[in-house]
Amino acid sequence: MMKAEITREVISDLWPLHKAGEASADSDGIVQAFLSEDPGFRTLLEESENIRRGLPSVALSPDAEMRLIEVARERIRTTAWLVGAAIGAFVFVSLAFVGGALFFALTRS
Repeated sequence: MMKAEITREVISDLWPLHKAGEASADSDGIVQAFLSEDPGFRTLLEESENIRRGLPSVALSPDAEMRLIEVARERIRTTAWLVGAAIGAFVFVSLAFVGGALFFALTRS
């Protein structure tokens, strides 16, 4: 059986599950064992939690959320229309160029 090296990155991935009490017993044991050997990293993880807690939470009213969703939908519709218009213009110009080249080639002969 091959043993995998437990790195700080692995512990960082498991940390949110560990803190929420949702990690398996094995994962919890891995986190606890690692952090008992690296208390500086435990401090770093806990400080990163405090940074996140210090950020203001954004709570929008349902009305504000719906307005934002509608603005996003309108922007998507506008973008789709502009992309369609750009594609149409490209096709038109391409066909005009090819048609002009064919006309020139046929009338020259």
